[in-house]
Amino acid sequence: MTDREKEILEILKENPMISQQELADKLSITRSSTAVHITNLMKKGYIRGKGYILKKDNYITVIGGSNIDIQGVPKNPLVMFDSNPGKVDISLGGVGRNIADNIRRLGVSTKLISAVGNDLYGNQILSECKSYGIDVDDCYISNEYSTSIYVSILNNSSDMHVAISHMDILDKLDLSYIQSKHQHINDSLAIIIDTNLSEEVINFITTNYSHIPIFIDTVSTSKCMKIKNITGRFNTIKLNQYEAESLSGIKINNLEDVKLCSKYFLDTGVKNVFITLGKNGVFCANEQKSIHVKGVKIDIVSATGAGDAFTSALVYSHLNDFDLEYSAKFSMAASIIALSHKNTINPNMSVDYINKILEEKILC
Repeated sequence: MTDREKEILEILKENPMISQQELADKLSITRSSTAVHITNLMKKGYIRGKGYILKKDNYITVIGGSNIDIQGVPKNPLVMFDSNPGKVDISLGGVGRNIADNIRRLGVSTKLISAVGNDLYGNQILSECKSYGIDVDDCYISNEYSTSIYVSILNNSSDMHVAISHMDILDKLDLSYIQSKHQHINDSLAIIIDTNLSEEVINFITTNYSHIPIFIDTVSTSKCMKIKNITGRFNTIKLNQYEAESLSGIKINNLEDVKLCSKYFLDTGVKNVFITLGKNGVFCANEQKSIHVKGVKIDIVSATGAGDAFTSALVYSHLNDFDLEYSAKFSMAASIIALSHKNTINPNMSVDYINKILEEKILC
């Protein structure tokens, strides 16, 4: 949202029935300019129809996994088939929940639709999400299934070596449950889903809410295959190199390969493609241009959660009309913040902190 649009929105909150001419006079701009701003606010979903009826809440909806993350890090090089001395941390996780958490820390009203068990971990997830200001009223709470648990083992360089994900409870986010949340989903400014959802649910959401920008986090090389035949339905797709290779069938060995891979996704109908390349940065593309943003050398505390932070920042970038290059750089800064903390979510995540990292490490 532009500064002028924010100014107009504040005036409309005080006087929803004000005329365009009165608005123009109040802002010392032409009536035609006012009309353009009003149209843009309607397109973005901040106001509805005649009379400038404001939405009660402007929020995004995240639909996906929530779980408890258990992460082990060895003190020395990892030895397979043996017990390794090290450190174990427990924190809230799940791709969908992580994205919702990061977006909320960026000041965006956020609704999370996920599934948890009626158990200690499930109650902890709901309680902490509420304390951060995340709306969890539409989460499914099961008396039958336990809350999902994600166990990851890092090597002594803090890169994930192997992980096991127990997420059977997400079967409860089935078609009928998602359909029961139609009005809340339909009122969203944007929808973010992860591929922990079933193919049936992903297909339903992308078919029935195509009028709303939909973002997808592909999660893993195996789970991303659920969207192979429907990638064109997404406004924005964020993948790592291996997920991009799996979906496109194109092996990435150099930047020309990445460009070819991005074109594959654009040709399916995706509006924006972001392929993260680890230490080599990120490659992004839309119909107008493609850009490679070089990586930044940093000390990594934990690689878990960087992708979720990147996706969250992409959503924020969309809501604030950032261009392709700045969206990539803003999102890279968010991932750097995630990489600098032991937990999946860096509690210091904020727009101000992202801007600080941008100035110090990326825009300099």
